[in-house]
Amino acid sequence: MTDGLSRRRLLAGAGTVASGAVLGGVAGASRGDGVSGADAVGELPLRWNRTYSNATYNGATSVVEGDDGLVVLGQSGAQPTGIPGWLFGADATSGDGEWMATIANAESQRRPTFQEHVPAVDGDGYALLGMATRSGTVAFVRTGPDGDVQWWRTYESDSGGDGGLLARDVIASADGYVIAGTDVRSGSASGLVVRVGPEGEERSRTRLFTDRQSEILSVVPDGDGYVGTAAIQDSSGGQATIRSVVFRAGANDEVQWREAFTAPTEDAALAQNQLVDIAPAGDGYVAAGFAASRSLDTFDGWVLSVDGSGSQRATRRLSPEPATRFSAVADTADGTVVAGQGGESAGAQTGVGVVGELGDGLEANWSRTVSVGATNNVRDVTGTADGGVALAGITQYQSEGADPRSEAWLVKLGGDDAPQVTATAPSTDAPSSTATATPSRTPTPSPTPSPTATATATATPAPTDEAMPTRTEPEETTAGDGAGFGVGAALAAIGGTALYERVRDGD
Repeated sequence: MTDGLSRRRLLAGAGTVASGAVLGGVAGASRGDGVSGADAVGELPLRWNRTYSNATYNGATSVVEGDDGLVVLGQSGAQPTGIPGWLFGADATSGDGEWMATIANAESQRRPTFQEHVPAVDGDGYALLGMATRSGTVAFVRTGPDGDVQWWRTYESDSGGDGGLLARDVIASADGYVIAGTDVRSGSASGLVVRVGPEGEERSRTRLFTDRQSEILSVVPDGDGYVGTAAIQDSSGGQATIRSVVFRAGANDEVQWREAFTAPTEDAALAQNQLVDIAPAGDGYVAAGFAASRSLDTFDGWVLSVDGSGSQRATRRLSPEPATRFSAVADTADGTVVAGQGGESAGAQTGVGVVGELGDGLEANWSRTVSVGATNNVRDVTGTADGGVALAGITQYQSEGADPRSEAWLVKLGGDDAPQVTATAPSTDAPSSTATATPSRTPTPSPTPSPTATATATATPAPTDEAMPTRTEPEETTAGDGAGFGVGAALAAIGGTALYERVRDGD
């Protein structure tokens, strides 16, 4: 790993504080009481809770555990729009930052918002997925194990000037990668799967669920195919309802089975039902997301488990906070872990990160909130080899005088013991109610040149200053302006539907 040190910047870190919470929920019904903190079953202890920054705007979106520790994907820059991405490595036991590599393409100013990263198909590096929303293009980047960019591919809509692609997830397959998201054409949208080879060369595109407005939200490998979740819009009586579909597709992307679900209620189904992340769980799958009423007076986390053929095993709405949405789920040795964001209401300007563990029947074992600044959002969760759980996301500060305005954020629960590190918001910003440690200065390293990417595989149009989203669901970003929790804006429409989360371009 020493060959890449001259091209790295260390993202220095300091950490945050967690507080106990109750994860309420009742299977097959609406919200209810869960276990209390005193009765929590095997709650994982907080090891450390850290923030990382080397610019004014910073945020993390995805975390995986590599051979040498945690590898985190995020972005940093002097402004909330058009900023480069990065990979950085952190020690999985202590959380100390160890290396950083900038992810940027010197031949294009269409800087994407990075969504996900996975280990490369050959096991020697990482594959990064992003999207440039204004231009409707998808970026797919391969790096080495130290973050050095090896190639950069761009995929564009094949429907002409009125079309665009949205990228939501990526998995490695036997002979390349599967990219999942949405194909937007003339105001309508359908689920999209793009298969690419190990060097990023495009092999096929398949549109799924074309009979309805639809979007594929998450996929996981399953034998020679994959299992995923999609959001599908149904219209009746002039009103739209969003249902979630769990499906399996084979090696040729043909759908082999599909099951539609809405969150459990005592009355009629809620208007918004979206499972935004899915993970394998034993011989089945567990998915997490949110359910909301049309008026947004109800906004709950939602978790569903199914067997290997998509039949429901358990379903629950869970609300550790009055308004809750889950953005990530992972199956660990101890149970299912869900994570996301909670707030006092759907329109609240502040929010806390939430994380909890569920049993086999999705009953609550324990939960807690985590925070640093005024607005905190857990974007990703993964189990670690030492039996712990790592969370990645973003914390934002309200004060316009705060520097940084937002920070990348990592939390470790359970696993190997380590000195507990805590952090609070900058002194110019009002700290969160759970942040009680004394603020400490975060060292900021000097920047180094970004690695030069290879030429993109497709023609590059005129440069466009690509914006980072300021309020989306589930993509919270480095922007610090505007409302914090903002779930109402998270349901803004694309193409006249209420199915998609528009990324605000700042124009």
